[in-house]
Amino acid sequence: MHNVWRDLKFAARMLVKNPGFTVVAVLTLALGIGANTAIFSVVNAVLLKPLPFQDAERLIFVSQTMVQNQATGVPVSFTKFEQIRQQNHTLEKVGAYYPLTFSLVTQREPEAVNGARVSDDFFSVLGVAPGRGRDFLGEEQRLGGNEVAVISDGFWHSHFSADERMLGRTVTLDGKSVTVVGILPATFRFPLQFPEPDVWLPRIEENTNLRPEQIRSGAGYLAVIGKLRPGSSLAQMQAELKTIDGRYRAQFGSYVDATKLELAATSLKDSLVGGLRPSLLVLLAAIGFVLLIACANVANLLMARATAREREIAIRKALGASKSRLVAQLLCESLLLSFAGGLVGVLFAEMLLPVLRTMQPGAFPRVEQAGLDGGVLGFTFLLCIVTGIVFGIVPSLQAADSGLQSSLKEGGRGSSAGRAGGRLRGLLIISEIAVALILMTGAGLLIESFAKLMHVDPGFISKNVTTFPITLPPNRYGAAPQQAQFYRQLEEKIKNVPGVEGVGVTSYLPLSGSARVVFFCAEGQTCLGIGKDPTIAVRQVTPGYFGTTHTPLLHGRAFAETDVATGPAVAIVNETTAKRYWPGQGAIGKHVANSRDKIPREIVGIAADVKFNTLNTANSEEMYLPMDQNPWPATTLLVRSKGDVASLVAAVRAKIAEVDPTLPVTGILSMDEVVAASVVQPRLIMQFVGVFAGFALLLAALGIYGVMAYSVTQRKQEMGIRVALGATRADIFRLIVGHGMLLTAGGVVVGILASLALTRLLSSLLFNVRAMDAGVFGAAALTLAFAALLACLVPARRATRVDPIVALRYE
Repeated sequence: MHNVWRDLKFAARMLVKNPGFTVVAVLTLALGIGANTAIFSVVNAVLLKPLPFQDAERLIFVSQTMVQNQATGVPVSFTKFEQIRQQNHTLEKVGAYYPLTFSLVTQREPEAVNGARVSDDFFSVLGVAPGRGRDFLGEEQRLGGNEVAVISDGFWHSHFSADERMLGRTVTLDGKSVTVVGILPATFRFPLQFPEPDVWLPRIEENTNLRPEQIRSGAGYLAVIGKLRPGSSLAQMQAELKTIDGRYRAQFGSYVDATKLELAATSLKDSLVGGLRPSLLVLLAAIGFVLLIACANVANLLMARATAREREIAIRKALGASKSRLVAQLLCESLLLSFAGGLVGVLFAEMLLPVLRTMQPGAFPRVEQAGLDGGVLGFTFLLCIVTGIVFGIVPSLQAADSGLQSSLKEGGRGSSAGRAGGRLRGLLIISEIAVALILMTGAGLLIESFAKLMHVDPGFISKNVTTFPITLPPNRYGAAPQQAQFYRQLEEKIKNVPGVEGVGVTSYLPLSGSARVVFFCAEGQTCLGIGKDPTIAVRQVTPGYFGTTHTPLLHGRAFAETDVATGPAVAIVNETTAKRYWPGQGAIGKHVANSRDKIPREIVGIAADVKFNTLNTANSEEMYLPMDQNPWPATTLLVRSKGDVASLVAAVRAKIAEVDPTLPVTGILSMDEVVAASVVQPRLIMQFVGVFAGFALLLAALGIYGVMAYSVTQRKQEMGIRVALGATRADIFRLIVGHGMLLTAGGVVVGILASLALTRLLSSLLFNVRAMDAGVFGAAALTLAFAALLACLVPARRATRVDPIVALRYE
């Protein structure tokens, strides 16, 4: 221990005596370690930290999978949830919830509040109890029970100033007086829903978007969470769900979810972040590569410095220092450098974290919790140790192995000196270039993938369109005629706003990921009934929708003002539906019917395919219904305009208030923002990897420059001899540049071979791009070669200016 402390003090003195070397090495390491720390803090918050619930490792998420196409994450119906609750033996408790938005009446303007309805046992499944007040009572969970609510601590503080008398008071939600019976603890978080609910209500059987007969016959809308009994496994639960599915089909064979949907269980954590794992691991690997390049650069610096310390090391060996003592001493210097770089890196990470925490909300669940906690700092500590050993071991061994006599001999360094060190430096440069090429190739593939994704035709034109979410309270708009009348009045008023070019309303916004799917029967097909017929996504729209979004109508007509509830039932289908069910014949005039109500609807138009989920998903069957004939309470108003958007928003708000002054209008976005939000994850991954690749390119170029500059310094005598023997400046220039480009060529070859293997791991993140795209590989190699050439030019020009008389003078 005494030797270690003495070595550390000596290492500190040596680093202080060489401030230029120390500053460059520390900053290089700080960049790599700091960036790794910041990205790991995100990975830790999103992937590694347990969910903020009691016994989180025992929590599971139950959803449904489509038998036909294996689509996952389909919500569970109330009837199937009841079967799970009654028949399972693997779960200790099970609960369910579904999100919704309330209209909160305040003394100011009406406000939209995020909320959820939950089943009994829901909070106990998560292991949470209200910090103040109580949970819902059994009688409150039954239809017709008292109107009560549990609110979040944040909502209590922001809306009621943390009034201790809040329990027992009423708030007006959707026109109903609701009594607050509980307030959740300040520590409670619910990352499974974004935005998190502020108000929780009982009775999951109540759903204003579904009729009672739909709720009771298999319509899916619930997210189900269960807690495994101690000793039970996920596999056992999945086997039990398969049994429950079989019984359900036998007992409720005519229900919507009886035959085409199967229950599936996964851990609650995987249901939240499982899909993000590949993207975040790619980021962690990419920034790890940057650190490797930084290590190679510092190793080269240490080897250059070791050459300057040959006499010092030789003297220590002559005085009896063993090889192991020398290696230990030099490794202490490396570790001291690494920990200094880690300390600066932590400060760098602390500055970077606020930027990472403000990434697109909802794109990376729990990213706001990323921070420098004990786990992250422990990772940084280990990273410093590993980094110090990685970049320090080779220079230490090389220095300790240097010959005693040649090191002490005056003028013993010439053109042949340090050949072993030169080879090691060359290998490090080849490694740097190879790693940089891997990163640049990956970044190039992601950039090309994102470019192709953004060139996908979404089926509409988003420019100059603003969206206004609207939710009609059921107490005032419980009947379909009331809802239809509201939308007619609203469109009529907004049409008259100056600058407005188009107004439309839709039940589901393109690229929002939301949809209502029904079983339907197409004319010419054998109708099997609900639960057995094919499915189609349904959108209710007003007559102005297609013109406002500029969604092309390929055949037929758009909806008209005459397509009212008392008129003939009509529909518009998309191109995919027309081609699938009526190939080679006109779909106009054909009929489709919902398998539940069996009302035949005449097809009056065929619309172009629109991307309603994401830009990279295949087109699926879609059907549009007139809003007047099939109203929907939760919609989005779309307004196409020219001119100032701020004044438009104010004018539209005023018109909505004219129709209903109690209706909240929040969450206003431009359609361009909606499109951008739909590709936020691929954009962020592309941007991060691109930045990391830029760092890698810069560090690799600096590494080549450093090696070539050092080589020119060490080979001055050789250059002097060559010039004295007749070599021209052009010959010297080609010699230095040729050596640098030879190293670059070796790195490019190794990098391409490594990239061929590693870029396949990106396949799941790419869109319409092959993992071995020759164009991307070629562009990355040429860019890296050009950067290397630039890095060689300055040392090469310096070499051409060597004076042979000065170079050959006896020192």
